[in-house]
Amino acid sequence: MAIEKLSPAAFGFYAPRFEVEVVDKKLPVNIEKLIIDLTVEEKIDEGVSFRVVMHDEFDMTKQKFKWLDDPMFNVGKKMNIRMGYGNNLSVMVMGNITSLEPSFFSGETPTLTIGGQDLSYDYIKRTSPARTFLDKKHSDVARTIASEAGLLPVIDETGKFQKFIRKDDNETYYTFLQKLAKEVGYQFNVEGQTMYFVKPGDEKKEILTLELGKDIISFRPTLRTSGLLSEVEVRGHNPRDPNTPIIGRATAGSERTQERGRKTGSQLINERHGTVKKVITNVIVNSPEHANALAQSELNKASDTLIEGEVESIGLSQIRTGVNIKLEKMGDRFSGKYYVKGTTHTINNSGYRTRFSVKRNAV
Repeated sequence: MAIEKLSPAAFGFYAPRFEVEVVDKKLPVNIEKLIIDLTVEEKIDEGVSFRVVMHDEFDMTKQKFKWLDDPMFNVGKKMNIRMGYGNNLSVMVMGNITSLEPSFFSGETPTLTIGGQDLSYDYIKRTSPARTFLDKKHSDVARTIASEAGLLPVIDETGKFQKFIRKDDNETYYTFLQKLAKEVGYQFNVEGQTMYFVKPGDEKKEILTLELGKDIISFRPTLRTSGLLSEVEVRGHNPRDPNTPIIGRATAGSERTQERGRKTGSQLINERHGTVKKVITNVIVNSPEHANALAQSELNKASDTLIEGEVESIGLSQIRTGVNIKLEKMGDRFSGKYYVKGTTHTINNSGYRTRFSVKRNAV
């Protein structure tokens, strides 16, 4: 969708707005006016964090700082942040306050920086003891952890690959789920109160079309062929039958089709340098399907580095990790469809800006 087709009422780009709630209570207007910088950062492999910077003041009567010592901002309190324009505000993060950082300078107004993490922080981002899941699919394990964390699961089913799946001692559930997602070529992330363990969205239609000099303030892409692979082979074994190798392969052109009519990273490197093969050994697998999935995941990972870039645009709350964006007026090589893997939304004295990182696996 071209940006011109967005509702004019929703995008008075000169009047960005935000709302901050603490434990389901909207901050009074007099407090919101003290906020000088509001940032929400989201990464596909790390989750969402936020930072609220506000002016504080010293109450001479009570001899204490007005907001630093206010229980409303106690660590552990839930905070919801919405950003956008006019009456069209999007929920950017639902999380917990995890840090308070005051700044005191003689002769200047003191500030208070409130930091926080999404709702996955307390349960799945803290280290925990070892745990073994028996006779479970990867998707079953993800669903179990989401339920225990109090998160709504959005899960795509996976094959039943292993007799047991083990989480290491002192490993976080977040790192553990990232590892499981990588094994099957899935995407894992937490957004609000929802946990996603799904097939990557590279093939989905782009949600916006942005142009350089119009919607895009800057774009810094890099095309690199170092690290590309044309083939991956996995040579694993099953502990119950260690003498029989299980082999899986992924070959050039088998990556996810992010944009049709272009050459993928594996095809490009195969044409220019012939076979560039990676062999993975000493891994535990118990079926050819499992070995093939591991090989395909590794090939996709390599090709995803073909084009990567950093974009800064006017503030657009629709730009979130996991969506596709079309960038135009960048020349034939760099114009096209990109997958968003990280975002930073900021409202301050300079207005509302969105910075986001992108990737593409074909040219």
